[in-house]
Amino acid sequence: MKNRSRVFCCCLLTLGMMLAVGAVRADEDIPTYKVAVTPGFQLAGQVFGRFETPAYALEPALDNLLISVDIKRAAKAVVSSYARFRDAKTGRWTRYEQFETEFHYAGVQPVSGYQLLFVILDLGKGRSVVERFTAQGRTLGEEAMEAILKQPLPFTPARAWPQPPIVSRAEWKARPPKGEYKYHTPQKIVVHHTWKPTASQYTGAATIRGIQNYHMDDPNTGWADIGYHFLIGPDGVIYAGRPEKAVGAHCPPNVNMVGVNVIGDYDPGQDQVTPAIDKSLVEVLSWLCSTYKIDPRTQIYGHRNFSSKSCPGDGVYDKLPAYREEILKNIGEKK
Repeated sequence: MKNRSRVFCCCLLTLGMMLAVGAVRADEDIPTYKVAVTPGFQLAGQVFGRFETPAYALEPALDNLLISVDIKRAAKAVVSSYARFRDAKTGRWTRYEQFETEFHYAGVQPVSGYQLLFVILDLGKGRSVVERFTAQGRTLGEEAMEAILKQPLPFTPARAWPQPPIVSRAEWKARPPKGEYKYHTPQKIVVHHTWKPTASQYTGAATIRGIQNYHMDDPNTGWADIGYHFLIGPDGVIYAGRPEKAVGAHCPPNVNMVGVNVIGDYDPGQDQVTPAIDKSLVEVLSWLCSTYKIDPRTQIYGHRNFSSKSCPGDGVYDKLPAYREEILKNIGEKK
């Protein structure tokens, strides 16, 4: 009875902590294609295993697809994941391409199918399991993808801008990512709002941990880590998410995009953008633009520019022109 009482108390405590943090979802895109598969691939007591999924058809074809895998590795095991895709026009399959925990397909030409391959090598003969993979995708269209993937015009800031104070992952007690990131060159900045949690539900670092847990564990996501690169609380505190040089999971196609999320719901009649948010947004965007030579006039977007979502809400989106102007004043342009 004592053990049961302890378990019951722990459950109540966990529930209480979840309610204290508030509803955690964050305003991610709703994919047109979404699956979560438990393939049951495992290697136990053997040195080598090769596991291939069936070919999955995509109808309609997609030009954006994010594949995430959850793998439980034995201590001495090396697990390699691969993905290949079928061109929607020619019907030809690409070669298998290796990835770690996330594969971001983004192309002008859509794909009509995909297939995964897992190879396990374990000299220790332990037990490794491919526990789950998720795939989420949608289509933006050829014209939109050409514009997004096009190399921006060169921009050289006249002045470096210092990095503002940022709460590190260690400080907000982030979980480690599920594996190695895929890297990119930051070229665009996309501003978001969480929608849920709202500003009143914000509880500091606990809110950031809640968003990370949702992104990594929920069947709708299952990503390698928190999707955003930076998050800003209503109090102006800036939190580090993924490294800005790692591809995020916040706005398909994600590649070359840095995601900055303001915690709260800034749709009409909801939360108000605080002066602390204004200051922190301008500071972190000025630093990013000066560091990565991003033109604030043309390469700072709202999530809604790539989505049917209202994100980052009118409250933030309507301020973007003023933010761009202030950032350009901060960093200048070298002629």
